[in-house]
Amino acid sequence: MPAYRSSDEGEVREAVVARIRERRPEARIIHEINVSSYGPNRIDVLAVSPAEIIAVEIKSAKDKLDRLPKQIESMKGCAHHVIAALHDKFLIEVPANRGCAHFERDGKFYSRTTPVIRPRPHEVWVFPEARRALPEASHDFLEKWQMPAQQFQAALPAGAIDLLWRDELAWLCGSLGVAAGRRSTMPEMVAALRWHCNGSELTKGICSAIRRRECAEADPAIAA
Repeated sequence: MPAYRSSDEGEVREAVVARIRERRPEARIIHEINVSSYGPNRIDVLAVSPAEIIAVEIKSAKDKLDRLPKQIESMKGCAHHVIAALHDKFLIEVPANRGCAHFERDGKFYSRTTPVIRPRPHEVWVFPEARRALPEASHDFLEKWQMPAQQFQAALPAGAIDLLWRDELAWLCGSLGVAAGRRSTMPEMVAALRWHCNGSELTKGICSAIRRRECAEADPAIAA
């Protein structure tokens, strides 16, 4: 584990990666990747399948939530799905009925629920994954981590192309038959790709470029 990462964060990250590997075995997992859409941000975990990207923001017990809305907004600009993985210290107490209560106090029932996040991530995972409801409760909405439905024919958001480096944009132009020279700037290549290519071509191309990238902390690169 990198020296800058706390053991608290590492614990949540390991659980997140394990779940993604279980449900998206074909995805390449990349840690700490920058995205420039809607302002610079770093994505904690990126899972890149041949035609799908999942972005995860991790908030451990030592973190705060003040930057989370902007981080979610940024990730929604470049990924099919955004997951916020929150330590259960961030849960808030709300009145509830017996059927979904987490505890009883002074004859009244209460549940713990996730904080309001705007924009809303596609999924919120509460760490640790566990049942918190009373034994007699019929359901615990926080108990299981739900994976988003896999995308097979959905184009990435427009900002996904901002994940690519200059050399990757040049490679993508070449692989898709879009004219680009040594002096072509990144904005010029992005504009040309958007003009000449459809959503399917860009989505698969962006995913392929990221899966090929050599990264400091990631699964091995996938050239295919």
